[in-house]
Amino acid sequence: MEDFFRGYWWLLFPIGAFVFGAWDRWLAYRRSRDHLDLIRTFAAQGKEVPPELMRQVREEAQDEPPPPDYRGPDYRGSGYGGYGYRSHRRYMRRAWRGYYRWGPYWQWRSAIVSAAVAGGFWWASEYADWPGVEGPFRLVAIVMTIVAAGNLMIAILSSRFRDK
Repeated sequence: MEDFFRGYWWLLFPIGAFVFGAWDRWLAYRRSRDHLDLIRTFAAQGKEVPPELMRQVREEAQDEPPPPDYRGPDYRGSGYGGYGYRSHRRYMRRAWRGYYRWGPYWQWRSAIVSAAVAGGFWWASEYADWPGVEGPFRLVAIVMTIVAAGNLMIAILSSRFRDK
């Protein structure tokens, strides 16, 4: 059992990310449920719902319309990237991030980072002081070099054919 934890200690990071992501979603669910319960309480008492509460609930459900000059990759003339005119904020944020994620800046960044990682593994395969790690490091270096070459090719093509 001790070897299991020593060999797979790094799994704590993705498992922690999943746990914290689930915790965040659960808190968002509780927040929206509490808002709806509060609105129901006001409605049952026959009182006017405070405008701040309604504004906050509305902002969580919808976002402002996109800027009039926005022409993203999925622009269909009916709003923000095909998601509708007043879609949920999370989907609009994803569409905006997706527009920049596939631009040449991110492709060049991926090419540079993967080339740096490949170079680090090449260096480690030649100068590592641990016995028996030259072969695995060289294998990872070869794979990362191929990935870096692919990323470089995609970066060149995305810079060349950006608006087409």
